[in-house]
Parts: sequence; structure tokens; C-alpha cells
Amino acid sequence: MQPMLARWVGEYLIRPCNEEDIPTVIAINLVSLPEHYADYFFEELRRESPETFLVAEKDGQVVGYIMCRIEYGFSNLKRFTLVKKGHIVSIAVLEQHRGKGIGTALLQEAIKAMAKKKCAEAYLEVRVSNESAISLYKRLGFTITSKIEFYYRDGEAAYVMTLPLDRESVGG
Repeated sequence: MQPMLARWVGEYLIRPCNEEDIPTVIAINLVSLPEHYADYFFEELRRESPETFLVAEKDGQVVGYIMCRIEYGFSNLKRFTLVKKGHIVSIAVLEQHRGKGIGTALLQEAIKAMAKKKCAEAYLEVRVSNESAISLYKRLGFTITSKIEFYYRDGEAAYVMTLPLDRESVGG
């Protein structure tokens, strides 16, 4: 598989995550999100799906990331249909770098990589209270396909949001 070429978004470089980035990615996760994962999980996802584990870098410093995994399971869009799908596990951008299109660019590049891997759809879970994230996902074409009560440790529900992947429409 040919590695993704880097993409510039203003002063920010979107590129594949490498092993040396993992400690910074974990630190960004800890300060940006209430959901945390064991350290080995980050490295496992980077090894399993390197094309869909991306970072945003400014002046040599990682300031955001998206990590995804490729899965097989029931479609969120077509009942009783098994599909290959991309799961957006986590995305975060440091607060001082938000509002500059980094999250959008990370999502777009990960979605392109999923389409190239022949995924039929991409999906994610998002807190029902996270209106800014829900709005971003809707702008990118995601729709709410279900709701999972008590999904998060604090008891909050999550929406499952899904995007059908048509390789031509995502630049694949």
C-alpha cells in the first residue's frame, strides 16, 4: 500500500502518524477528551490501520490526530448487510489550534483512505451534547443512524453517525 502523501492546511501538515508521535497523541487525547485509552491501544491502531491514523503538525509539533480502524460488521445504513467499514475511534485537536480547518482536514484524509481501502461506510460515536462536533460531521455528510444510551462512562448517550463511502465522491 502506497503511503499517504502529506497535505498542507495553511501552516499545518496532515501526515501519517509515526511511532515517535504516539506519546504526543496520547497527551493530546488526555487534555482534549474525557475518553482515554490504554497506551498500547494507540500503537495497535497505528500498526493495524496506518493509512487512517493521521496527525496534524505545526512547526514540527503534533497538535491534533485522528485514529481509525478498518472493521467488518453489519452496515449502519443497510439492514442485515455485512460490510467493510471504517470506524473513526478518536479525533482531537489542541484547543489553541481549533477553528482552523484541522479537524475537517484530518477527517477528509481519513475518509479518503477508508474509501481507498474499499470501505462501504465510515462511522463514529459522538456525545449527544457535542453540538459543534455533530455540526462538523453533518457538514461532511454524516447522518445520525442510531443512539446508544449510557455509552460513555459518565452515563451520557452517544449518536452513531455514518457516512456512505463512494470512492468517486471522496476523491478515491
